[in-house]
Amino acid sequence: MLALTIPAVLGLLVLSQAAVAQEGSAAKGRNPETPAARTYTTEESAALSRAAREKTEAQERVRDRRMKSIAKGICTGC
Repeated sequence: MLALTIPAVLGLLVLSQAAVAQEGSAAKGRNPETPAARTYTTEESAALSRAAREKTEAQERVRDRRMKSIAKGICTGC
């Protein structure tokens, strides 16, 4: 059992280090001239927040509808 465990642990360590190395090289490949964040005007910011709020409210309505149908179960009332 120990003969299988040691190579497995060593293999996981090597693979995890390779994954970390790939993540680091991907970050270095970014264009340094590209700005990290875009600035928005007041109107753009309001429109984005309104759209996000509407999307969230729509998702909440769908969840509420699902929960009501689940809560009903088999019984539809007396």
